[in-house]
Amino acid sequence: MVTEAQHKALISECNEWHGTLASYREKLNELKNELYYFAPGKTNKDILVGIEHFHNQFHIQLINVHDLKHEIKHHVQEAERHPNFGHRIPHHYLKEKFDVLVGDLNDLESDFHSFIKS
Repeated sequence: MVTEAQHKALISECNEWHGTLASYREKLNELKNELYYFAPGKTNKDILVGIEHFHNQFHIQLINVHDLKHEIKHHVQEAERHPNFGHRIPHHYLKEKFDVLVGDLNDLESDFHSFIKS
């Protein structure tokens, strides 16, 4: 049986994750804009390959952020619909996905800034 406090904590944590992912979506769009300012006039083949790589990665990660936000929203809806059902395992699974995605996004941002400074 899930206590009301546990249930509220689960939903609160999900809402926090959702907000964090919304911030990362904004950050990815800012990085895309940085790339668009950086790219014009570049002719070096290695630089062009890097530009294409980061353009693709920003697009892919925006999709990943969207998909995980949707999963979290669905998880919250299920938790609200069935508050006494055990949601710890799906919640733990989402937490792992969230942590991995945030790590990947932070690495991508760091790699991108290293690329445009070189």
